Amino acid sequence: MSEPAQPPIPVTVIGGYLGAGKTTLVNHLLRNANGLRIAVLVNDFGALQIDADLIEAADGDTISLANGCICCSLAGGLVEAMLGILDRPQPPEWVVIETSGVSDPVAAAQYAHLPGFRLDGVIVVADAETVRRRSIDRHVGRHVLQQLRGADLLLLNKTDLITTDQRNDLRQWLADIAPDSRVVETVGARLPVAALLGGSHVAFDRQSHDEHFDAHRTWSFSDAHAIDGGRFRATVAALPASIVRGKGVLHLVEQPEVAHVFQLVGARWSIVRGSPWVPADRVTRLVLIGLPDHSDHSDHSDHSD
Repeated sequence: MSEPAQPPIPVTVIGGYLGAGKTTLVNHLLRNANGLRIAVLVNDFGALQIDADLIEAADGDTISLANGCICCSLAGGLVEAMLGILDRPQPPEWVVIETSGVSDPVAAAQYAHLPGFRLDGVIVVADAETVRRRSIDRHVGRHVLQQLRGADLLLLNKTDLITTDQRNDLRQWLADIAPDSRVVETVGARLPVAALLGGSHVAFDRQSHDEHFDAHRTWSFSDAHAIDGGRFRATVAALPASIVRGKGVLHLVEQPEVAHVFQLVGARWSIVRGSPWVPADRVTRLVLIGLPDHSDHSDHSDHSD
């Protein structure tokens, strides 16, 4: 009997202009992985400034960390790095790609469609103090706007450096120029790992309980009765902007014999037909993660199949 196919490895792309806090975010993920084996693909190891006591071994283009994570250089190209990950004896449970400051993260996200991988989402980090000024710069403004508009989850970072009025004006500006991006305010690019790397039972089940994350909330739901697909879609579309992550498996009235997989990241969500149910497992199970949010006028976009 052949071994069952391994599920594709989820990929998260992190983008943003120079100095926004991308590397700070990557460091935060590595320090708070909580047992989740993450492979981080970066252009420059040196910029990560990995704590010496976390480094277990260094071999050419790969640094192995004591917590099970690895960092891989993109010196040989993104395709080569991702194929190399699949060839590892113990592949990671998640891949994070940190793009350069002037790169388009959406372009990098296309590589997540390589066999063996799937795209989880695009996270863009923006410097609250400088992003608006950068957006009108004649040299880099086009790149900055392209990055903002490509985000599923937009981290408005360094909000401690601006006033409340400036923050409100900035959020309104972002809603106008990037209406499909879900905006979350951060200081030090700090969010629960489950909110950043959603869509996996691993990320949700291994949440950090760091005191800085007390504001986030998790909602769970289960029901053995089949649910109406249309009503569920309407409910998801009406979720408040503070809901930034969701995942689950659905038992739908329309196709009761087949499980459907629900994923939500930022403003983007999907319902995809899955495998036939094992009779005893025919139960809808959902988890949502919410964060503080001062905006209530954004809608979630349906990309269901």
